[in-house]
Amino acid sequence: MPPLDRADEVTGPRRAGTRPPSSPDLSLLLRALRLEVKRGRQDDAIEGGFSVAMVSWLVAAAEGAPEELAVRLRRAAEAYRTYPAMSEQQRADLCAKSIRAFEIYAGRYRAPSPPPLTSLASPLSVLRGVGPRRAEALGALGLHTIEDLLRHYPLRYDDRRANQPLGAFEHRQTASLKVTVCGPGRVRRPGGRLLAEVPAECGGEGLSLVWFNQPYMAGRFAEGAALLVTGQVMIRQGLYSLSVAECEALPVDGGEEDLGEGTITPIYAAGAGVAQTFLRRLVREAFEQCEHLPESVVPEPVAASRELGTLSAALQAVHLPQDMEELRRARARISYEELFLLQAALATRRLHVVHDAPATGVEVDGLAERFGESLPFAPTAAQVRVIADMAADLGQPRPANRLIHGDVGAGKTVCAAFALLAAAAAGRQAAIMAPTELLAEQHHRTLNDLLAPHGIVCRLLVGSMGQAAKNHAYRELERGERAVVVGTHALFQERVRFSDLAVVVVDEQHRFGVKQRAELASKGLRPNVFVMSATPIPRTLALTAYGDFDVSVLDQLPPGRRPVQTVLAWGKERRSAYETLAARVANGRQAYVVCPLIDGGDETQLAGAEREFNRLRAGDLACFRLGLLHGRIDSTERDELMEQFRAGRLDILVATTVIEVGVDVPNATVMLVENAERFGLAQLHQLRGRVARGEHEGLCVLLTRARSPEVIDRLQVLERTADGFEIAEEDLRRRGPGELTGTRQSGLPELKLCDLTADTQTLVRAREDAFGVLEHDPQLAEPEHAALRTALDRLEQDSEGWAM
Repeated sequence: MPPLDRADEVTGPRRAGTRPPSSPDLSLLLRALRLEVKRGRQDDAIEGGFSVAMVSWLVAAAEGAPEELAVRLRRAAEAYRTYPAMSEQQRADLCAKSIRAFEIYAGRYRAPSPPPLTSLASPLSVLRGVGPRRAEALGALGLHTIEDLLRHYPLRYDDRRANQPLGAFEHRQTASLKVTVCGPGRVRRPGGRLLAEVPAECGGEGLSLVWFNQPYMAGRFAEGAALLVTGQVMIRQGLYSLSVAECEALPVDGGEEDLGEGTITPIYAAGAGVAQTFLRRLVREAFEQCEHLPESVVPEPVAASRELGTLSAALQAVHLPQDMEELRRARARISYEELFLLQAALATRRLHVVHDAPATGVEVDGLAERFGESLPFAPTAAQVRVIADMAADLGQPRPANRLIHGDVGAGKTVCAAFALLAAAAAGRQAAIMAPTELLAEQHHRTLNDLLAPHGIVCRLLVGSMGQAAKNHAYRELERGERAVVVGTHALFQERVRFSDLAVVVVDEQHRFGVKQRAELASKGLRPNVFVMSATPIPRTLALTAYGDFDVSVLDQLPPGRRPVQTVLAWGKERRSAYETLAARVANGRQAYVVCPLIDGGDETQLAGAEREFNRLRAGDLACFRLGLLHGRIDSTERDELMEQFRAGRLDILVATTVIEVGVDVPNATVMLVENAERFGLAQLHQLRGRVARGEHEGLCVLLTRARSPEVIDRLQVLERTADGFEIAEEDLRRRGPGELTGTRQSGLPELKLCDLTADTQTLVRAREDAFGVLEHDPQLAEPEHAALRTALDRLEQDSEGWAM
């Protein structure tokens, strides 16, 4: 007879008023037993074997039990060792008697609650149910400590407060339903797709539960199993089915599984071995055991003035909301916290620039006027304004730290030329850094033309130069014999030393990390730094990724510059696009064909530049002179190709995105972009700017094989507008800030909850408050700023060295 035949055998006799010295918590055993019963007693309720786990847990429970109880628990462990060999009836008897005994035992003896966690840095293994395997699965999600878990905010929420009948839902509407399995499942292969189908009942109506590419789900549930399922309702010919996204078993006999039934249920980013119910239970347990929740970095006076409420209350509400209004307030509170810390980090950077730098002023009296008069064209009002901003910066007894951005073709190179001239005219040195040799060479030619009236000849320094030429450049710069150098990453080399570097210009700044910019700036004694971008930057990003910079906007194009006509084409329209290209080239214009890859290969439908070049040269465009340009081509050959194209000795250039910046050929007025769906909006806008350089109207055709309405809608933005600022805002909305700015590499805090596209007002308030705190208390020495100081110190330690 199994050893747990009667409840009194488990509990044993005890005297009135006495308790066992310690009481094992049998809730884990009860949950495992109930799950095993629900799954048909197949010894599979626990990964690795239900009986194996029971034996292990019973032995462990016996170690903390009174002696008379420990004996019975060990006997129970012995019984479960033979569980795999038992008949179905023997298993049923053992499980039923064990459940009854453990329920009575658990009612008479309560295991003491674990002591509260005193540190947010405690590993997740201190929580119930987190063993080595679970800890590894949680670690794959970036969750290692209690604080990581509390900062793991829900992706979304299911409103499970109302259990609507199945008939209340429309076709393809998302629903959470309480269902009962009605029979065995089956696996089908309609149209070559593999799906599991399980019959179920919801409120008296039948439906099929469907899982795609998960055939094992067909045999997962016993008849009568109660489930809470979430997915998309499908209605075909009056029959209901649910394409299941999430499925959670309802508890048996009042068990403790947290399914969120009747609540606003958080849905988290999860992974293999980490179920939603498990995450929700862990979060709840972390709140129960944490003695100290994360401390707010927002000083109390600021929080009170903004009526923010406490961070601890917001954290609990964002994980366990009572209603949607509470959830909205909680998300707003945490968003403010994130933005305040971000702006405080930026304010600290700015203070470093302002207070830690020696006097580095550059004499610029009357220089802006003389420079404007020397230009072969009249500068735009925007260029005049930006140059005035730069002149004011250079005249200050602190180094400049300014971002200059604007639309394609707005004339940022002219502004750069002024900054370089200012250093040279003062007898000092300047450097401009470009991300590619192609762009560096373009700048070298343009800047030599712009600075020639002032007697300045720029030195070029790129990686492909011969060693003798490099050594000559090194000597000139170190001795102060050359005032201006144009280069690429070659400027980072240790051999590059300056006599007196006063101005650093970084072009296409988004292609360099903050650390790389700092390396170049460190070659001078706190030089003036100007970073430039030909891609307009939305205001929210300018206030975040570049919040420590002064900002100037080039929002005006030179006179006569016309927007590029942009057309989206697919299918049969491809031939028409190439016919249009051929017609324009036949009339004396030049063209680009841009491909996403160098070689697409036979296994992909993506266009490769080499394959397209060979196809076009042998087919549709055989009568024209074609050139091929991509990153693998030798620099000497590349220079020769570009010179041939500029001089009109090539009609069509088949290229990758190496032409995105730095290519200025006014006669090139047509561009075809293959697989346009592979590019971001800002990049496509930058590319089409290559055919808007002269007096003739430009045409850009975006070729795509995509059929997704979302992709088509995204590309049609470029058909609707030529405004780079509007396009940048749209790119931000669709792609998110992290992908566009790379803030994670710059030592700034991660924004986990706030939405920069929706939280602009919050951002402005947080910036105002954070900068105000740092201006009032630059060292954050006041007691109420201690938490902020600690957070900023931790950010600085984790940073890659962002301070310039």
